[in-house]
Amino acid sequence: MRAPIAQPARPARFASERLEQRIAIGRDGRVIGRSGKVEYGQGIRTGFARIVADELFVPVEKVDIVLGETDSVPWDMGTTGSMSTATDGRQLRAAAIQARTLLLDRATARLDAPSSALTLMEGRAIAPDGGSLSYEDLVGDEPLTGDIPEGAVPGNLPVRMAEDRPLRLEARTILTGEAKYPADIQLPAMLFGHVLHPPRSGMKLIALQDAAARAVPGVVAVVREGDFIGIVAERENALFHALHALVAEWGPSPVVPDTAYEAVMRQDDGVEAALSNASLRLKAAYHAPHIAHASILPRAAVADVRGDGAHLYVATQRPFGLRDEVAALLGLPVGQIHVHPQMMSGQYGRGNADDVAIEAVRLSRAARRPVRVQWSRAEEFRLSPHRPVFDAEVEAGLDAHGAIVGWRYGVRTNSYIVGSQALAPGVPEQTAGRAAEPPYRLGQAEIRLRVEPGDVPTISFRSLGAAPNVFAIESFVDELAHAAQQDPIVFRLALANDPRLRRVLEAVRTMSNWHAPRGEGHGLGVACAIYHGTYIAEVAEVSVAPDGAVRLECVWCAVDAGRLVHPDGARNQIEGGVQQAASWTLLEELKVEDGVVISSS
Repeated sequence: MRAPIAQPARPARFASERLEQRIAIGRDGRVIGRSGKVEYGQGIRTGFARIVADELFVPVEKVDIVLGETDSVPWDMGTTGSMSTATDGRQLRAAAIQARTLLLDRATARLDAPSSALTLMEGRAIAPDGGSLSYEDLVGDEPLTGDIPEGAVPGNLPVRMAEDRPLRLEARTILTGEAKYPADIQLPAMLFGHVLHPPRSGMKLIALQDAAARAVPGVVAVVREGDFIGIVAERENALFHALHALVAEWGPSPVVPDTAYEAVMRQDDGVEAALSNASLRLKAAYHAPHIAHASILPRAAVADVRGDGAHLYVATQRPFGLRDEVAALLGLPVGQIHVHPQMMSGQYGRGNADDVAIEAVRLSRAARRPVRVQWSRAEEFRLSPHRPVFDAEVEAGLDAHGAIVGWRYGVRTNSYIVGSQALAPGVPEQTAGRAAEPPYRLGQAEIRLRVEPGDVPTISFRSLGAAPNVFAIESFVDELAHAAQQDPIVFRLALANDPRLRRVLEAVRTMSNWHAPRGEGHGLGVACAIYHGTYIAEVAEVSVAPDGAVRLECVWCAVDAGRLVHPDGARNQIEGGVQQAASWTLLEELKVEDGVVISSS
């Protein structure tokens, strides 16, 4: 049961959206919240539900969040950049506040009590005399409509959410197997499709022998559109027999022009002089290899293309972008393309490339029936775009007291964006250059970025360039502390002005019992960062066996993320990030030979 609280004043004007685009209350009293974002493990469905429940005083279990359905949610550019709660969460809160205001207005008239005297509790408006009306009674046949007020959403609203740790709203369906992923979709008369991919990305088809494939029982069509070759069949075994029967001759890939993008992110005067006059000068280089997203489920999509439109059942981070791309491919208005996002098995940027969905669309258009395309694990490694390779060269100078007086940092990497905007002015700085400037006093500093084509396709990866940049910067700061014969945490505290950063460093020092002696072969390391307004410091205990084997023993983590909408979701993000980063560091590398990925599992 929620305790009644005073209602805040009406918000100022906020955005040019309509309330009915965001919030609805059904005849059964359930509240529907809508967002163009999608859920792929980050917990926004539960976070959004808590925001709406919080403002409308209903149990979170009575809130249904619709995500990414292009026919019924507001337009959205895509679920990227760790911005969903900060942007759409804010919009949903503004919509819920407006919905609450309208409900109070209606309750005032029907319960004959001023709004200031009414209490909202458990989906009901309650008057001082005990009279009450449910939200469904207040809405009836007149849905809540109107503009969402523009202006700042109140930022100091009390956190009224219970401090429990509820399951994710979708957790039960995942555990029971009821959750639907693209590969689970079954449509009437659905066929199975697959594409014959060239040995190397971009190769041109010179000749094709397909008579044997067409003769395989169960094959519905062999589809050829330029360099695109696909098979559609009634059964999966027929599909792969036919694929192996195709004989294709491929020509070399076109030469990719060197369209490198160079940017100076910071350039102070006198950097070389500061380095030359430093009491101690140090230089190092750092490398991070290509890494695969390696989602638990390889890519799959179902497309049902008809003369009057198309329905897509996909795992995508950009439903509206995919809708527009398919509309252009089919020559149809965007309103006739319906994207139905399904559960995703982990994406972190991979869902920005809709390659499998486009394959399914092309095959369904040719077959005139629904088609499901499913990549294998080996294809997922070989054909997907991956995390860019990263190389950084760092140089710094310290004065006699251990302060940094000069800093030079240069990064060479690949693009995190696919398409025409990959090298648009400012985009590489916001993606590959993310977190390239350390949160310390640097003296005179120079920070440069070069983004260039790579051997394999690349795309967004968790935190974009922030993870490799922080890896290089924090590793080098440790080298500086060692060279200056200073404790690594003391060294950082001396360089950091931000009190929130200092607090998490001090907190993690206490949590880890930093100064306590460790066993033989054991050591501690520290790192910190500021990312999207979240301050974080970690200490890792690592052991090295006599044979050189490295083992991560323990990680302590201090985080100041500001106001939390979903505390358990935040814990999951931090714990998952620790585990994933440990895997990147100790276990993962995508093997590439002559520009071809050879890793297959």
